[in-house]
Amino acid sequence: MTGSFYQQVDRGRFESTPLTAGPWSAESQHAGPPSALLVRALEQFEAEPEVRLARLSVDVLGPVPIAPLDIEVHRIRPGRSVELLEATASVDGRPALVARGWRMRRTPADFPTVGTHAGPPAPDVLERGAMMSYAYQDGYLSVVDFAFVSGSGDELGPTRAWGRSRADLIEGEAMTGWQHTVVVADSSSGVSMGSDPLTHPAINCDLVVSLHRDPGPGWVHLDTETIGSPEQGVLTDTRISDDHGSLGRCVQNLYGRRSG
Repeated sequence: MTGSFYQQVDRGRFESTPLTAGPWSAESQHAGPPSALLVRALEQFEAEPEVRLARLSVDVLGPVPIAPLDIEVHRIRPGRSVELLEATASVDGRPALVARGWRMRRTPADFPTVGTHAGPPAPDVLERGAMMSYAYQDGYLSVVDFAFVSGSGDELGPTRAWGRSRADLIEGEAMTGWQHTVVVADSSSGVSMGSDPLTHPAINCDLVVSLHRDPGPGWVHLDTETIGSPEQGVLTDTRISDDHGSLGRCVQNLYGRRSG
């Protein structure tokens, strides 16, 4: 591991390290690490082994400064089998990200296998490729690796890539599969940019991830494409897998504009 994105200083307070810095500024965080911090809060809230996180939706309310984050969680919709939780990350009392998570009781052992579980085979050797080489490289991009199967982090268009974080989420604590997947998946719109970010940037304001099973450790595969239309909108659609097969899907809505 290479450092951590956060250091826990109190039960609900986390100091943000420089590794959280995103590609556009040394002063603002990439949304992946704080989204994963909210996943952690949702997973740990009155946790029960027979209940799992199934769906996560994160709304990014604005640029997230590299500053202490205060995390709060509460239950919106209680239930014995299905429940909805909400977690908020705040900076100086101002909400910066809000996440909602559906937690569901695990399927029974005799539940049938449904659908296609096969995912792309992982190459024997995964080598770090260039990722947005024109952007700020000393934060998130310095510790999150992307190995490209098709496309490139410096090209436009659909891309298939494996990603992993070499940094812990919190100092001294191993990430869960869900947390690690979210750290990587929030880069989907950067991995598969549909337009030139210097003339027509498109930045995601949310992240929605649905997984049918808990991810394993290791590399995460993104099969991703960004789609947009003039006078309409932009979104990134991603199939997520790991080396055990298909996991689920990720969607990001992007604000596309003309630079200048």
